[in-house]
Amino acid sequence: MLLNIDLPPEGNPPSAAPDPAAPPRREEGGGAPPAEPAEPQPSAAARSPLAGMPVLALIRPLAVLALLAMLLGRLLAPAMVGLAVGIERSARAVELAGAGASQLFAIGAIVMAMALISAVVRSRVPYTLRIAAVVAGSFVILVVLHATVQRVPDLSAALIGVSAAILALGSAWEALRVPFMRPVAAALGLVGASALVRLTGVLLAVWANDRGSKALAGATSSVATAAFALDALAVLVAAVALGAGREARPREADPPRPGPRLVSPLSLAALASALLATRAALAGAAEDASMIETLFRRALDRLLTRPAPVVPLSMQLFVAALSVVVVALALIAPPRLPALGGALALLLVARSAPEVPLGALSLVIAALCVALASRDERGFWAAVLSSERERTSSALPDAGKPDPTGGASG
Repeated sequence: MLLNIDLPPEGNPPSAAPDPAAPPRREEGGGAPPAEPAEPQPSAAARSPLAGMPVLALIRPLAVLALLAMLLGRLLAPAMVGLAVGIERSARAVELAGAGASQLFAIGAIVMAMALISAVVRSRVPYTLRIAAVVAGSFVILVVLHATVQRVPDLSAALIGVSAAILALGSAWEALRVPFMRPVAAALGLVGASALVRLTGVLLAVWANDRGSKALAGATSSVATAAFALDALAVLVAAVALGAGREARPREADPPRPGPRLVSPLSLAALASALLATRAALAGAAEDASMIETLFRRALDRLLTRPAPVVPLSMQLFVAALSVVVVALALIAPPRLPALGGALALLLVARSAPEVPLGALSLVIAALCVALASRDERGFWAAVLSSERERTSSALPDAGKPDPTGGASG
């Protein structure tokens, strides 16, 4: 079970009913009374309708839909328009596929957000975080439903971005107390802080445009640069989180193991892939660029944040490419709990667009998932040890089969 909302007490509560394991009491006449059938004890699932509900197990499939919607609808479909002669049908097919993936993700995300809010309310997270989950999550869900029929006003878009960012900061602060959650919690907190700073930069940019103030324009660039720095740090921390905590939990007799390494094969693969994508995107600006290089440039341009920071374009393209690669690797090779890989992917999907309804909803789901996983330590370790036993049993040879060397396998 991945999520235990109401854990049963350590000991059985005192009851007036006789213990079925105790010997029957004899009457004065010497005869033993007839044995009465023992009443079945209520299970934990009967006491709580949410106990044992695998809420966190559904995060990873939802994150796969979010990745498909981002790749098809946000990156490839706009980038393929006018790319070459004769690909209009292909571009239209990709656009329809992206729209379908976005609709499926929106439906699944709304249902998942409501289930997570209900789970958080009945969990052991602090009351302040429960209230924030209900208020921020419900508000974001309402705006997403409103966005299905008409365009969201700018004020509502800004408010859902702020609400999702504040919830992300609260969940990250709560999850930092748990050692195995710290890499994902740090990435979540940095994404929330970057969203707040970037939305402040958007507000300053609107004021500077209305008043024609050069001082506000300069402040806007500074704030946008600070937001980009937090965003880049969040992506790097997420890359480190790919390889953190993948080793088995040490036993009490084993010596303590060192902390998680900052460099792992997965993080190196992510950095190398992002470098190749950045090189292709930079070459896509030339007149003699190939179609693939132009496609990379157009696609990564869609992930650049606004207002533009005072940072070289190559660095902005690298952070954008690294975020996409980390999302894919988090779903292919997730951390010890697959739900953490899904949460890591969702928060990176929402990192550059928290004011977009689906982006804000992705950030809310990631924040609630991290908060629940940090409070369900027994369920987490049960899932981890179960998966480790499955891997160990599949790696060991079957008992009774002859060994190739002539002996029997133990």
